[in-house]
Amino acid sequence: MDTSPVRVCGVPEYLVSRSLALYYNSSYKEKRHRISTALTDQGRGILLSFGTFQAYWEQQGLSSKSRSEISWVSTICAFILLLGGLITGPLYDHGYLRPLVVLGSFLEVFGLMMISLSTEYYQVFLSQGICIGLGGGMLFVPSISSAAASLEESRRPKFMALIACGAGLVTKVGFPWAVRSIAFVILGTYLMAGGILRYKPVPSATVRRVFDPSALTDPPFLLAIISCFFAGIAYYLPLIYLPVFAKTGTSGFSDPELAYYLVPIVNAASVFGRLAAGFAAMKTGPLETYTFGLACCVCMLLCWMAVDSGSGVIIWSVFWGLTTSVIVALPGAMIPLLCPSLEVLGTWSGMYWACAAVGILIGPPVGGALVRGSRWWPLQVFAAVCMGVAVVLLGYPIACLRRKKRARNAMSSMGDDHATTEVERVPSNTPAETQPEIRKTAANRSRHASH
Repeated sequence: MDTSPVRVCGVPEYLVSRSLALYYNSSYKEKRHRISTALTDQGRGILLSFGTFQAYWEQQGLSSKSRSEISWVSTICAFILLLGGLITGPLYDHGYLRPLVVLGSFLEVFGLMMISLSTEYYQVFLSQGICIGLGGGMLFVPSISSAAASLEESRRPKFMALIACGAGLVTKVGFPWAVRSIAFVILGTYLMAGGILRYKPVPSATVRRVFDPSALTDPPFLLAIISCFFAGIAYYLPLIYLPVFAKTGTSGFSDPELAYYLVPIVNAASVFGRLAAGFAAMKTGPLETYTFGLACCVCMLLCWMAVDSGSGVIIWSVFWGLTTSVIVALPGAMIPLLCPSLEVLGTWSGMYWACAAVGILIGPPVGGALVRGSRWWPLQVFAAVCMGVAVVLLGYPIACLRRKKRARNAMSSMGDDHATTEVERVPSNTPAETQPEIRKTAANRSRHASH
């Protein structure tokens, strides 16, 4: 591997950067607790740069290894990162957010530094696959859970989408120094996050567990995590193999280095898609918007089979980034709706992302084994079928959430009617100057009773 900071022909310079940081700080008085949480999206950024790393290792760093062998590095990293939520979610529920941020930050920065020095397969596997995976796993689920728990339900989709946009930023530097620069940038942002962190969990008598068996007896959540498993299989296949597909499965790429632009193009388009998904979710609901986005992903994966030119793959990359934005932006707003209470949000979020981790672990190696030379259609069909299954499985959770929403609205309406009745019962002989106060008290009492 070339370790010089200057541009080298054939070396990708366009790696996905990490989000800098997003801070949400709010204070509450009168028997409410103070929440101050620093949200970092560094782990998600490395997941979205897998395609560039895959293409680089195939072309330059690990050219003696097979495509499937190299993909194990990225999939192991994603698997550990997301599976770590099973442990870090309950730890977050117990109030260990600061230790998780400190240790996770160190492991991510150390792993990135080691990637810039790696020249052998086992070195890349340990630094990118294991070290960064462990560090990201300590940060990913706690950061999303802290955001979701701190935001009102009506505002949650918009702000979770804004948080997700951080992972779509793009930077342009030489490959070895790209990794080092990313490490320095996230080190600085982690230091800022640790400096302002003032998180304190809500006291609760509930004992949090790493695995909550009751979640598997809740049909909507069970179907949602199975859907997440299949979506995870399909989602990362294009992100990992798109640059390689552009070189071997299409014509018209006169400049091979143009293929390295595809992953940044996907992520740049995804920024706009995440913003749109957040605002759409406020109107139609996070789960409904998420399901519609997955259905669009199925259509895009089927269209992928018709792409055979350089311009076609660029256009497809843009639309793929737009449609897959819901997978990144909305789970943080969707999972709390499926949880019985925010007290188990960390645990249930960890279980959700653990299922995604298993899908990501399986998908890319299987997809790489399905490709034979320039025959990419088996991988494309495999991805489309998995994404289609994910869409079908979400039908029942949507129906359950809508039924709960209708019941909640009915209860609210009954409370309003009760308040009106209480107001009408104000005695007619009550002095005029005291009637408004009596009506106000009756309305407030009825409103609290309805909740």
